[in-house]
Order: sequence, then C-alpha cells, then structure tokens
Amino acid sequence: MSDAAARGRLVAGAALLSGLLVAALALATNSLDTTKFSWDFRYYIWMAQSPFTPPLASPFAYRYATPLLAYALSKVCRLSVEAGFSALAYGAGVLQLLGVFLFTNWFTRSARGAFVAVLVTAFSLFNVKFLLFDVYRPDHLAYALILLQTYFALERRFWPLLVSTMLACQVREFNTIPLLAYLFALSKTQPDASGVRRSRAVLSESLISTVGLVAALGLPRLLIPVGEDYQFASLTRDGLLRVLLAPFVLPRDANFLYSVVAYLLPSLMIAGVAEAASAVGSVSADTRRYFLVYGILVLTLSFLGGTDFYRFSSYLFVPQVIFVALVAKKSPVWIVGIMLAGVFLFNRLWLPFPMSDVGQYLDFYGGFGTRFGWPSALRIVECVALIGVGLLSRALFRADGRRSPPATS
Repeated sequence: MSDAAARGRLVAGAALLSGLLVAALALATNSLDTTKFSWDFRYYIWMAQSPFTPPLASPFAYRYATPLLAYALSKVCRLSVEAGFSALAYGAGVLQLLGVFLFTNWFTRSARGAFVAVLVTAFSLFNVKFLLFDVYRPDHLAYALILLQTYFALERRFWPLLVSTMLACQVREFNTIPLLAYLFALSKTQPDASGVRRSRAVLSESLISTVGLVAALGLPRLLIPVGEDYQFASLTRDGLLRVLLAPFVLPRDANFLYSVVAYLLPSLMIAGVAEAASAVGSVSADTRRYFLVYGILVLTLSFLGGTDFYRFSSYLFVPQVIFVALVAKKSPVWIVGIMLAGVFLFNRLWLPFPMSDVGQYLDFYGGFGTRFGWPSALRIVECVALIGVGLLSRALFRADGRRSPPATS
C-alpha cells in the first residue's frame, strides 16, 4: 500500500472515530433548558436572531462570528436559530477531534499517540460534551481554529498565522494566543534570518501583528454598541480593581488551581517525572519555548476571564494532546487504558448535566468563581486520588518490566 493510501485510511479512520465519539457523547448529553435559566446563551441567541441589534452586552457582542454562522445556517437551510447552533456544535465537535488527530499525528509522527490524543480530548468534559449541552457557545469553532493557528506558528508561516488570527479573534479572544506565543518564542529563531536581517524581520512582524490585533480586537469594540458589560477585567475603575483584588480571594484561587489540575489530569495520570522529561526532551527548544508561552498566556487569560475556570482551562488542550501523544506512544497499553478510564470517570461523561437548580449544576464539575464547599473539596480529593492511581500504575510497571513491554508507534 502506498504512503498516500495508508495516510488516507488513517485520516478516514480518525474522521469516523471523531464522528462516533461526538454521536456517543450526544446520546449521553441532555439539552440546556433555555426557558428556566438566563445565562450567556441568551445574548448569543439574540445575536443570531437579530444580528447587531440592541440590546447587546460585552464581551459576547464581540464574539459575533458563531451567531452569524448560526443565522446564516438558519436562513439557508430553513432551520430554527437553535437548530443552526446545534448543527454548528456537532460539526465543529467532529472538526475539533479530527483536527487533534491531524495536528498531533503531524507533530509526533505517531498514529497511536494521535488516536489517544483524540480520546483524551473527547473525554475532557468541556471540549465536546459541554458544547453539545450548551450549543450556543463560540468555543467549538475556536478550538478547531487554534489548532490551525498553532500549526502555522510552528511552521513559521507568519502571514497565514496573522490572517487566521484576525479572523479567529471574531470567535474568541483566546485565539490571539498562538500569534502572541509565536512572536515571543519563535520569531527570533527563524532559520532564514540572521544579524540585522533577523532584527528587522522580528520588528516588522511585531509591528504588523500589533496593527492586525488592534484592528481585529479594537474595531468590533469601537463599532458595536453595547448596553451592558460583563467583563471581569477591563480598563474601567471596577475592572482594574477586580484584577488587583482577584489573587487575594482564596476560594477563587483554589477553584482556579483545581480547574487547571483537573484539566491536566490525563497528563498527570500517564506521565511521571521520567516520562515527562523524555517527552519534553524530544521536542526542540524553540517549540518548548512556544508551548511555555502558550501555557502562560492561557493561564493568564483564564484567571482574568471571569468565573468559568473549567471552560477556560480547556484551551490547554493543544500542549496537552502533544504531551499525551508523546508519552502514550511509548507507554504500555494498560497504562494508557487506566488513564483514559480515569479521565472518563472523573468527567462523568455518561451523566446528564443537572438542570434542577443552579447549585447542582455548578457543583457537577466544580471550579466556578468563588463557590467552594464540600462538593468542591470532594472533587479535589477525587482528582488527587486518580493522580495517585496513575502514579501507582507506573510504579507497578517499573517494578516488573516484564509485565507489559513498552509499545512503539
């Protein structure tokens, strides 16, 4: 079989797996009750029903791309706006998982690791399942776009990265991260530039990027009128005060740390110090620097983004899928299986989201704003216990190397 045919079969298999995973998650997912609650979705629905018509609120008004696509689908396909959002959520869910496979397989040269990365992403509650529950969010498109942007960044393709970033910023502000990480970590190491030419290239790309980001982020904020402001961090007096006081609110800090650790559970279960060092060491210094900056920016925007830390931390999926794939391609199947089972159980993928009241809904996963009680503490214990299971499984493997020899890609 030719290389092209083999690759085609791999991609077809990944597409089929992605579709089956989204379908299976959909069967286990209930729908958000839009009549009982009044959350962010009401602004997105309104924007799809009446584009750019007041009343609008920030920051939702500046994420108009997804509502406009839902509006277009509803008109072209003669669907309701809600059905338009649902079609986007299902399609983007498949696109995200297929994108994870393509990106990870390209980076690691391991189909086995890439398939594990797809499962890890599908089993992370807020990458797919949550967006089949609350289909009105913009994140499902943002995930797929951020994979493409990171590919452009690692390939040092500045102009495609800039253009895709400017477009993706109309979906979600987190999509600025690949370009910023590129400027801080990769632009100084371009192989075709040196000395004065390198300095000029860096300065030129930085200036062009600044103009592009100011246009992409600033023009919508200048041109779209809003009547309400729900941004946690802003240049207003109250917004700046919230930023200054946020680190000193201990329940908020605890929920933030929990959300980050909980999202990185696959990485923490599958790899110890030795495995992590091996995986990180196999990546070039430039790429390590890129993902370090990427991670710092995600954490910064997550902490300043508001209250839904569990959703914001999901943007760590890009470095996580790379890391998990690099470790998984050299790990025994049973250790990978234990990790996947632990992530599946922790994220309660077989259960519907509680809709009886807001409290039960927020405690289902934990990590919301300053809400911290016994349910939060129990979730932390559960997370730590599963990390311990991963640690124990690796210890048993090392104690008897003959139990399951390392697998190869």
